[in-house]
Amino acid sequence: MILPYLAIALLVLVTVYSFLVSFRQKPEVAAPSWLFPDRTARPLRITMSLATVALVIGLVAWFTVSSRNTSSRSLRFLIPEGYSGWVRVEFEVSGAPPLVSEADQTVLKIPDTGVLRTSSPEQYGWARDYYYSYSSTGSRPLPDFGAGRLIWGKINGEASGPSGKRQYEEFFVGTSQQYQDQRTSRE
Repeated sequence: MILPYLAIALLVLVTVYSFLVSFRQKPEVAAPSWLFPDRTARPLRITMSLATVALVIGLVAWFTVSSRNTSSRSLRFLIPEGYSGWVRVEFEVSGAPPLVSEADQTVLKIPDTGVLRTSSPEQYGWARDYYYSYSSTGSRPLPDFGAGRLIWGKINGEASGPSGKRQYEEFFVGTSQQYQDQRTSRE
């Protein structure tokens, strides 16, 4: 995932270096450069350097604008109060209701069975997911990291069945000991 960004960073670094080197005064007895041979006129070197700067500025502007227009895939999982066990969300199930969005988050209200089926496609990308337990009196956040953590073993996958291939997402809700017990029983 990071490899394309490293390649772009290397390209920018080499471009900036060549820009700086092109304005350096050559010593009188210098050998011809592989980048700009002796016969290359100074106006052409300046033009090429300015074009390089314009390209770098254009790339920076493009990355900045495209990152602002990218919608996050932040998910808000609503889990029944007191639920402990595996939660499974199955995506692109025909006839199932689509997911709803509230305040720039996609809401996934998990039923008491722990399995939610939706006609919506799975969303990919970098985002922070949020977990809440809900009851008739309201909702409260569930810790998904650190001390008191209650969310474990989140995975995304694809399963084949009678209705074809289906994308799913699973995670465990419970204490560390409950998760270890369930994990060993599943293997």
